[in-house]
Amino acid sequence: MSRVTRTTVLPALLAAAVGWPLAEAALALARRPDAAAVWLDAPRLLPLAANSAALAAGAVAVAVPLGVAAAVAVERGGVGGAFILRGLIAVGVFVPLPVYASAWQAAFGTAGEWRPWREGLAAAVWVHAMAGLPWAAAVAAVVLRTTDRRLEDDARLAGGPRAVLRFVLLPRLVPAAAAAAACVAVTAWTAVTVTDVVLVRTFAEEVYTELIVGPAGVPAAAALAVPGWLFAAVVGVWLARKSGVGAAADVRPPTTLPLPRWVRITVTLALWAGVALVVGVPLAALLRTAGTLDAVRTVAAVHGGTLLDSLLWAAATGLLAAGLAWAACVRAAGSRRWAAGVFALAAVAWVTPGPVLGFGLKAAISRLLAAEDFALAAVGIDPAFPPLRSLLYDQPSPAPAVWAAVVRFFPVAVAVMWPAFRRVPRELRDLADLDGGPEWRRRLVDWPLTRGAFARAAAAAAVLALGEVDAGKLVQPPGRQSFVQELFNAMHYGPDATVAALSLLQIAATVAACGLLMSWKRN
Repeated sequence: MSRVTRTTVLPALLAAAVGWPLAEAALALARRPDAAAVWLDAPRLLPLAANSAALAAGAVAVAVPLGVAAAVAVERGGVGGAFILRGLIAVGVFVPLPVYASAWQAAFGTAGEWRPWREGLAAAVWVHAMAGLPWAAAVAAVVLRTTDRRLEDDARLAGGPRAVLRFVLLPRLVPAAAAAAACVAVTAWTAVTVTDVVLVRTFAEEVYTELIVGPAGVPAAAALAVPGWLFAAVVGVWLARKSGVGAAADVRPPTTLPLPRWVRITVTLALWAGVALVVGVPLAALLRTAGTLDAVRTVAAVHGGTLLDSLLWAAATGLLAAGLAWAACVRAAGSRRWAAGVFALAAVAWVTPGPVLGFGLKAAISRLLAAEDFALAAVGIDPAFPPLRSLLYDQPSPAPAVWAAVVRFFPVAVAVMWPAFRRVPRELRDLADLDGGPEWRRRLVDWPLTRGAFARAAAAAAVLALGEVDAGKLVQPPGRQSFVQELFNAMHYGPDATVAALSLLQIAATVAACGLLMSWKRN
């Protein structure tokens, strides 16, 4: 591969696959700058922004302290059943919001009786907090499992376990808590799945409303998203400057803090009591609402084919997102400018509301179809099934939803993979470059030392894609629907038993996928 090809193909691929759908929304605003006047309607927007801020703050206040405390107990407290608790955290991260919403609504409701969704901000805060708690625990757990053992050993020799906690663990947990808070807050601020069913008007709801019924449509929704884009881009560039490569550390398995036996027993009992509340209560409510096992089997027989199809294409999504992220991280590891660009793009994609991404992708698809029509007319061909039109619009193809999910979870793949690139010693990369150039380095250094992270990133993106609904539902061709979309529709129009059975099937698929993810050994 020539140097020109290496330097142009990946930027073009990133721009087309991830940047194009996002740029279409911004271009819509550029063509109609008057749509920015939506910000002048302060009497309507300020209460919505206040609702979103209250929702995000409430979810963060509940999820982050509990999640970080749970991570410390599991990773360093020596609690009983730590392996099972890690599995529950992993499953909780990947269970989609519609399942959390339906499970807690079943817990709020009355057995054997259909009732409207429990309404109000408190219900929305609770559901988002329960969905965010596993994310907070997972982020903190990753930090606790990757601390430098040499620093811990030095602190232990100097001042014992308290010194380890004060000078090594706490300084790392503070940014971990901030990152966890960002995860929870962004989801609460941008998602409409929960607020839609509990009838809480938020800023994200306003973005969706502008898209659907607003006079300016996509341009107005893009105008509302611009502040988030700018802030995310700045944060992405800052993170790129702070997270250099070649910072290899001694990351042997972490040691357990020497807590007294009675403290360890107390922490274990408290932790499992919390699990019984946040996992056992909604799961029991779903089982109760679904009724008999025969009822679940009936729903599985009707929707099982859709679930298998969704699993297949979710796996394809994970491989595509991880492949794109791996190639981007390879380039970012050798260039600060590339790192800044990749991180900024990932951050912007992360904070973009799903509906805005969906409509941006629809615009990109429309341009592709117009280009195909022009090209076919130019050569005098009129096929019954034009390739791009069949793939992206006319036929019940999974391609549009896969594209949307790749954009949404490209940031997750980058976040999972980048720490592995940071641990690659710079000396190895430089030696490989000197011996055989970039191709040699990618083949003998980058891939062997990061393929485990690639597998985890692919699995993570795949399981998250299984629950993607906000953008995918807007680009699905007629006649095609994913499993989570069927669940989302049933939440609004179907009976409680069907919703519960669909939720249980989604949880079962997530558990199976997480079991596969946890079976891969770390590098």
